[in-house]
Amino acid sequence: MIFMTTMILLWGHTAHSAVLIKDKLWQKGTVLNVLFLDGTPELQQLVIVTAPEWLQNTSLSFQFFGHSSKPPRQTHIRVSFSLHSGSQLGDHQDYASKYPTMNLFDLTSEQISDSGARRLILHEFGHALGFEHEYRSGFWPYGEKVIEEIIVDCYPKMQQIGYSRLAAIERCKNINAPIAASVAHLTAYDELSIMNYQMSFVDSDGRKKQIKPAVNLSLLDRYAMQRWYVR
Repeated sequence: MIFMTTMILLWGHTAHSAVLIKDKLWQKGTVLNVLFLDGTPELQQLVIVTAPEWLQNTSLSFQFFGHSSKPPRQTHIRVSFSLHSGSQLGDHQDYASKYPTMNLFDLTSEQISDSGARRLILHEFGHALGFEHEYRSGFWPYGEKVIEEIIVDCYPKMQQIGYSRLAAIERCKNINAPIAASVAHLTAYDELSIMNYQMSFVDSDGRKKQIKPAVNLSLLDRYAMQRWYVR
């Protein structure tokens, strides 16, 4: 009861919740088939026990399949632990491909902490459920300069995974630009969301600001799921 009361109060103040892209939502009630294309049993199990936290009290569910088992005819999320870390956004409509929709390469690093692994899984599965980064919200309060710096920092990362210089510039602009309220369910900026990055910057008023990396879903993360993937 305390949880729901808190949610109602937050909803009343924010009018919308999260940066959840409307045309990337999965159909309510979907059983999302998650296929592991590779990875050790230990890595797969870590994903299996962590990712479902998103789905509590929603109409969605996950069904996991190992890469050595016979995959279902349709796969919604295909996970690889090679190349890089990232995920396609929400419902991509391509259920028959054999290519990964999510990469969790950073989980293979010996340097990653338990909390870092947890954060990575929850963050990338947030993308797979249709959530964008919080700083793309039209309610981002810290000015355009910070977004411009994020875009510039993005260029070499895109080039590392195969984009040309010009393609990397275009891609980084597209994936970091503010998102209009017409295409997304938006909230007042949620600094506690798992969909934030860790950031240190000087905001538009000249104040130093640090955003810490979340390792748990925020109240608004959970509420957004329960609101738009209602049972």
